[in-house]
Amino acid sequence: MEWISFFERQPENGQGIWYYGPHIGVWSGEYRYAPNDPVSHHIMLCHETFGVVDRMDAPWWMVDDGKMERPAKPESDYPKDYPNYE
Repeated sequence: MEWISFFERQPENGQGIWYYGPHIGVWSGEYRYAPNDPVSHHIMLCHETFGVVDRMDAPWWMVDDGKMERPAKPESDYPKDYPNYE
């Protein structure tokens, strides 16, 4: 499996995913599209601990099919299409 930028494509609402952010690491969770959320429309609910992050905290994701071990982090902390990427 390959890491996908949240700014290129989003998972399906309710889909199980692995997600990564440079300040949080790699976690397993569920993607939720929340159009009425006042802070972010794209959030991840962690399956491993209580926690919620958005796509700015975790700009990478991949499908979690329930069979894969925790993946290694992506080669780059941020995708090239991350806002204000330098």
